[in-house]
Amino acid sequence: MEQSLVVGGTSDIGVWVIEALAKRGHSLAITGRNKNKLSEIETKIKSTYNVPITSYVLDITDMGSFPKFYSSLKEKPNHVYVLVGYYEDQTQAREDWKELEKTIQINFTGVAALVNHISLAMEKEKKGTITVVSSVAGDRGRKLNYIYGSAKAGLTVYLSGLRALLYPKGVHIGTILLGPVYTKMSFGHNLMPWLTLRPEVAGESIVKAGLNKKDQVYIRWPWYWIMFVIRMIPEWIFKRLPAF
Repeated sequence: MEQSLVVGGTSDIGVWVIEALAKRGHSLAITGRNKNKLSEIETKIKSTYNVPITSYVLDITDMGSFPKFYSSLKEKPNHVYVLVGYYEDQTQAREDWKELEKTIQINFTGVAALVNHISLAMEKEKKGTITVVSSVAGDRGRKLNYIYGSAKAGLTVYLSGLRALLYPKGVHIGTILLGPVYTKMSFGHNLMPWLTLRPEVAGESIVKAGLNKKDQVYIRWPWYWIMFVIRMIPEWIFKRLPAF
């Protein structure tokens, strides 16, 4: 039986990643900060899919807890999915260093620290896949979300380097470049329906990309071309464009 770990399993996308893996018969370990929600998910998956599932409370900003958490797993995972994200008020992040730190820690530093720890264990075994959700926001700094985007840009570059490092060691690192999804995090944003995914569609696509060992993938294909065009705009023009 395949063993999968889902980090950020209580997120709107995480619950669908868990379900997609359970449908495939994977034994599951799931994490989140909300113990009650973790218990609800665990009960639902056990009753619906009859697969082993264990939940763990984990805070991605508590990096010192990662070794103890990973050693406590009953079964070490073959596949790891990291679905951690935080995007609140950029104005607040610009004016309040604590909000800035939180944005960077959740979206980059904490994820990198956890992936470092897990990938070192997988490297010793010479096997395993780690699939991490980044964002199209990291492709270029835009007025509306450059602080969040900078954290995701760092994450994307980190994953690219780690993927190259671990390729000859038998460990696969996958990057999901996610565009807008209908979730609590995107609530209140001006979303275009033809470019925005339902969370259940995103979850299934993320699982497929991980199991198929995709290196770096835009979950909704138009974003590849949209971000290609955005990256090509000269800076002297780009800085004059309205916020988008």
